[in-house]
Amino acid sequence: MGTPLGDRGWLEAAVVSGEVLVPGNEVRSHIWSLVDADRDGPVIHHLLTFTTDRRLSARRTIFALLYQLSLRNSHWPRVADAAEPALDDVDPQVRRSAAALLVATAQPDRTLSALDASTDPVARIALVDAISWDRGAQHHAILERLRRDLVPAVRLLANIAVFTREDPAAWPTLDDAIHADLEPSGGVLNWPGSRLELTGGEHWARVLTGLDREQDCYAWVERLTNRSESPQVRLEGVRMALAAMRQWRAAPGRLTPILTGLLEDEISEVRSTALHTVAASLTASRLAADELTALLDDPELGAVAATALGSVGDHRAVPHLVRLMLSDSDEPRLAEAFTAVARAGAAPQVPVAAARQILAALPDTCAPDLPMRVLAAFGPAAAAAVPELIARLEGAENDTPSCAIHVLGRIGPAAAAAATPLRRYPTQGATLALLHVTSDRGVADTYLAGRPEQPVRRDGIASALLTWLVEHGGLTARQHRQLWALFRAPGFGQLRSAGALWLHEGPAVAAELLGVLPDYLYDDLCGREALRVLAAMGSHARPVLDRLDRFVASRHRAGMNIGDFDAEMRADEMLHAAAIATRQKIAE
Repeated sequence: MGTPLGDRGWLEAAVVSGEVLVPGNEVRSHIWSLVDADRDGPVIHHLLTFTTDRRLSARRTIFALLYQLSLRNSHWPRVADAAEPALDDVDPQVRRSAAALLVATAQPDRTLSALDASTDPVARIALVDAISWDRGAQHHAILERLRRDLVPAVRLLANIAVFTREDPAAWPTLDDAIHADLEPSGGVLNWPGSRLELTGGEHWARVLTGLDREQDCYAWVERLTNRSESPQVRLEGVRMALAAMRQWRAAPGRLTPILTGLLEDEISEVRSTALHTVAASLTASRLAADELTALLDDPELGAVAATALGSVGDHRAVPHLVRLMLSDSDEPRLAEAFTAVARAGAAPQVPVAAARQILAALPDTCAPDLPMRVLAAFGPAAAAAVPELIARLEGAENDTPSCAIHVLGRIGPAAAAAATPLRRYPTQGATLALLHVTSDRGVADTYLAGRPEQPVRRDGIASALLTWLVEHGGLTARQHRQLWALFRAPGFGQLRSAGALWLHEGPAVAAELLGVLPDYLYDDLCGREALRVLAAMGSHARPVLDRLDRFVASRHRAGMNIGDFDAEMRADEMLHAAAIATRQKIAE
């Protein structure tokens, strides 16, 4: 940005509008760069003036921004000086944010003094939640006092903080104390501005999973979800069940019967939360398929039930998925569900017709994501949509119609009428689609001839083209060298080329493949592709059986970094199933 530092109007506009909290926003990035360059300079000075702004929205925004900035500036006295007075702000959200910011930027003694001086329950809860309690004598004494506090949520957090792996004898007493404070703590721990925005049950679940107390966690889920408990406590039991399923592979089998029993709860929030928890897991959704089917026509729960059922390939979901697509539903996993039912052999006619209907109602330059993904999922069975797809190729003006190109490639030879317009696009995606549509080896030969023998990692289609050539007549000597060059460069290209290498050379390259493929087994993007190649290798992959056995036998989910806990759980479920199937093929 070229805005002069002396002009602060842009800064105020960004705070008031909330732009400073939008990831990737230009103004936000500019602020971060200026603060990184001088964390106590004029920009932070001006930002701090908003901590006492009369506008509530500005105060809420600035404390959220300052907390994010503090993650890279742990000891920041100037910011702490602005945070501490805000513990008395009239707005509870600001008080919570200020408490988290104070803990992040002040020395521990100052934080503890603020906790001791505060009489406001909101600020005290937020401070106890944000403080990193160590095992020293001072903290132990404070926590013991807080365990007898008048505020239930403070007591709950203090009991959470004193759990230790070294003292399992104390666990039952702590569990009972947390249980007693669970209901009165409802609704006060996870309000906006809290450091983690976790409920009491979610805090407790973090302790149970962190200490690997699997059977205790299951027992508490069963106890908390009992009809004798209040709706608030039953909700916490469902939340604990979700945490357990994210942590332990056996949890869906153990807890799904409990969750399906709550699908008829008299409290709508309990029913909805239980359904979303079942839907989060593929294993749970498969176990609860009949119960999900019974909910398909429910006006409140039907959409979630349909996407959950569809995501495990159950054909009963298809008519409901189609209705959701036609109604422009915002269910986040609709495309995933369509992909799963297509893979499971669902009849393509109705979904393809619905996707075509949507495309026909939109301008040729528009390529809505969901209908395109549905057509891609059904591949050759979506051939009826070729005219609409060609129209998008020919109607594109400034943007490359990459969605249409991808779908045509998935349709393959049945999209032969698209060959001419595809040739007009000089993109890698169009080249790959043209190969699948025409089955013309010359397309791959020409592209690879124009690439160096040492393809760069950014070449996204070289391995796919080489694989196709191996399957359809073989490689030239130069293409063989290109294949080996791709295999020797770590990354997804290496993995994709491994399959082609096995097809081309067979057991002679088993040792080289086994030196590489196991490194990808725990990757959410690459793991199943690595397993596919290992399965193709059959008995020649037996040296990796011990690693597969350890992966399959693990009680815990594979560690992944997708950024979505539920997506990580489902990725582990798919990877685990693929590992079991691969192991069987290798051992045959």
